[in-house]
Amino acid sequence: MKDKSILLGVTGGIAAYKAADLAGKLTQAGAVVKTIMSENATRFVGPLTFQALTGQPVVTDLFAPGSDGSIQHVSLADEADLVVVAPATANILAKAAHGIADDVLSTTLLAARGPIVMVPAMNNHMWDNPATQANLLTLQERGVNILAPEVGRLACGSEQAIGRFPKTETILGYLKDLLMTADILSGKTIIVTAGGTHEPIDAVRFIGNRSSGKMGYALAERAKARGAEVILISGPTGLRAPAGVRLIEVETALEMRQAVIDNLPGSAALIMAAAVADFRAAGRADGKIKKERMGDSITLELNPDILHEAAGHKDRGVIIGFAAESENIIANATLKLEKKKLDLVVANDIGRSDAGFGSDFNLAVLIDHDGPRGEFAMYRKSDLASEIIDWLARALGGDVDS
Repeated sequence: MKDKSILLGVTGGIAAYKAADLAGKLTQAGAVVKTIMSENATRFVGPLTFQALTGQPVVTDLFAPGSDGSIQHVSLADEADLVVVAPATANILAKAAHGIADDVLSTTLLAARGPIVMVPAMNNHMWDNPATQANLLTLQERGVNILAPEVGRLACGSEQAIGRFPKTETILGYLKDLLMTADILSGKTIIVTAGGTHEPIDAVRFIGNRSSGKMGYALAERAKARGAEVILISGPTGLRAPAGVRLIEVETALEMRQAVIDNLPGSAALIMAAAVADFRAAGRADGKIKKERMGDSITLELNPDILHEAAGHKDRGVIIGFAAESENIIANATLKLEKKKLDLVVANDIGRSDAGFGSDFNLAVLIDHDGPRGEFAMYRKSDLASEIIDWLARALGGDVDS
């Protein structure tokens, strides 16, 4: 935390008074904490409280110039190593998700380019509302970190309901881990492959698979949010590349292989999330083959094993692969880890209709050379991406035997 510049956004919930303790503890840990308060937040706690605890001015007015004449919502966003909104009300979540900028905090969030952490706290019914959940998903897909509320007694009197502001120690631990990850990944090049490949038969038809690319794009977004320089090598998808990521669009397995090999030297890691077609047509027709001339069979050729080749490359960094399995999942994934000389494999159970290809969820477990890291769990792909990037940061920092 020492000398880190942290911008603390405080919004109008009863937990605003707990944010004062967070501001004080962050300052005691050596961080430079500047605070932005929404108008409603000042109804719960006065700006002077945060100023006294942090030794820094508190911003409440969008149009107030900085002490040096700067535009505050831009300068504060630029200088922050981390932006933390705690508590984050349903209102600020909705504003951030939809790009609304009508006060100093929402405008600053729109200008921020570094990591953002939202710490929601609200009534359990507001938390469970589909609108709130949709806004949370939108934010996560854009790389915003969400520290979920705890279960406990709420201000409305509800007992053991979700929506309670996390303990200060919990938030501090989360922020320290996030900053550590950002420090380790900052400036490092990470290659992520995503989507499926299309192997042309003729000008119209191709051999492909069900990959949507969502997992790879979530990984690229997470890695970028943690400070990495990200090269996203993507097969055909309907997705938009995350901001700040270098996108290399490919169609075939051969094109993807070439892009990976070309960019491998100097990279810190390769995360091979793409579902590369195992086979390609032996010859591609220039035009469309008439159905009457198609015949009863197509001659196939084996595509290169990009993951195995990259793992054996002299300029390789950390190599992470995926194993989509429907039976003997742990055993098959572990065999892939060892046979292809990977550092981590993400084992996916594709035997369920509610997870895997095309879904927003994966039933997965991470496996490294120490074995499975926990049990199978149903992850939203954005959450699984965070787990993988956390593991990668520990590996690059020397805290994982890779």
